[in-house]
Amino acid sequence: MNPIALSFAVAGLALTAGAGVISGFIRDAPAPIEPLADPLEDRRAALLRSLADLEEAHAEGALEEPEYLRLRERTESRMARVLRAIDRRDEPQDGGGNAIAVAEPDPEADGHATRTAAPAEPKKVPPWAVAVLIGGTVVAVLVASLARDAEPQAQASSPNATAQDPLTFFEQRVKEHPDDLAARLDLAHRYLDAGMTEKALSEYAVALDMDPDDAEALAHVGLIFFQAERYDDALRYVDHALKTDPRYPEALFIRGVILLRGLHRPQEAIAAFETYLDAAPFGVERETAKDLIAEARDAVAQP
Repeated sequence: MNPIALSFAVAGLALTAGAGVISGFIRDAPAPIEPLADPLEDRRAALLRSLADLEEAHAEGALEEPEYLRLRERTESRMARVLRAIDRRDEPQDGGGNAIAVAEPDPEADGHATRTAAPAEPKKVPPWAVAVLIGGTVVAVLVASLARDAEPQAQASSPNATAQDPLTFFEQRVKEHPDDLAARLDLAHRYLDAGMTEKALSEYAVALDMDPDDAEALAHVGLIFFQAERYDDALRYVDHALKTDPRYPEALFIRGVILLRGLHRPQEAIAAFETYLDAAPFGVERETAKDLIAEARDAVAQP
């Protein structure tokens, strides 16, 4: 190629690139800024993905029926809490003024610390965006399934690994989605059920780093402290969880156990168990709660 023509071509490319760079600094109007991520919408999208993962794992036989039903119920419960939080956020605020006071629970104190925050205009998600979100989740699952079908060796090894180690599925979910709070919580619960307390506490710590007010993580950290006989710390974490979600059944039940068996405050324990029964009339701990109420009433009746 002619060296002169080559040099002209290089110079032309350089001028084009330079013009593109300079034009960014001489615009009359500033470049549009991407809107900040919405944590609640991100949480809802992650939960939709978790439900899709559970359905796929169940269909492939990686999860047995009881475990699948338990995880699905828990994930749907999380989804309900997120949707309630979105509804509360999107409700119109009464009153005027330029700022509103937001109460933040302080785990170290009985009161509330308040701060002033400017009201934000709620963002409405159009129906087509929801449809795109759900459709995208389904497409992602199908693509992942097709990719696994194209790798017979990996597909053949996965069920065996899951059968040998029931934690494999949950650890793999966290590995594939490290920022998925639901995946972290599910793995932490499995570690706790298996008696691997240190690993469970580590996963709960990561979950609370993602969301310091997550009621599920706070309540189960409280349960771990109860098992370690650190009853005051246990109650503090559970009370923090109930400030975030006052009707969270697991936190109410754990609070009753701490008050009855740890701090020996049976009258308060009765109130916690009765609130649990009211919040979860068909909860899995219903019969146990009734037995503990009877135990607490006996303790109150003793001189």
